[in-house]
Amino acid sequence: MRTHLSFEFSHRDEFPDEGEDFRTPHVLVERFLEEYTDPGDRVIDIFAGFGTTLSVAEDLDRVPYGIEYEPERADWIREQISHSEHVRNGDVLDLESSWFPSVDCCVTSPPFMERGDDRNPFRNYAGESTYDAYLDDIETAFERLDSVLSPGGSVIIDVSNMKYQDRVTTLAWDMADRVSSVFHFDGEVVVTWTHEDPDEADGPAFGYGYDHSYCLVFTEPDA
Repeated sequence: MRTHLSFEFSHRDEFPDEGEDFRTPHVLVERFLEEYTDPGDRVIDIFAGFGTTLSVAEDLDRVPYGIEYEPERADWIREQISHSEHVRNGDVLDLESSWFPSVDCCVTSPPFMERGDDRNPFRNYAGESTYDAYLDDIETAFERLDSVLSPGGSVIIDVSNMKYQDRVTTLAWDMADRVSSVFHFDGEVVVTWTHEDPDEADGPAFGYGYDHSYCLVFTEPDA
């Protein structure tokens, strides 16, 4: 795959009324699933959100699986896909190998955290946390994924660095470092985002201060 891609930041389906829509666009998930999986492969999203990865996987004749912490979002996903029984409402930090069959690929975007924040992204920003504790949880989450990922399987993480006021949080680099302790890091793909509305063309495509993000690509080493 090329190490630089460009897409319009837009979505092709409705979104529940929960504020701004920062979901990973379908076109990006499609591109990576077509590159790293084949029809019939099992695909998981361990931070399923509103089910973009699962919906795209099903559209491409892959078999979707997902974990979502928020019960309302898990119910939403079940309404969007045929394999509703493959959606688990739960905490990725508790993931056990018995929850899912062996999967071939994970495409996901974890909840983001800015270094100065004290909310817990793993609890839908309720409760307290620190940035270092968050990175510990990120590492644990992908250690849990390791229990169900097939040898040679791929992991793609959509993430951005974050600008807030005068501070930059190097979230993409910090996440790459932590997940590299679990899987082999193959490198990053820089993804630039454009706007459908030309009046917004000079601003960031989403609310993190940048008009680009990164897809971090990892591989589960063959046994």
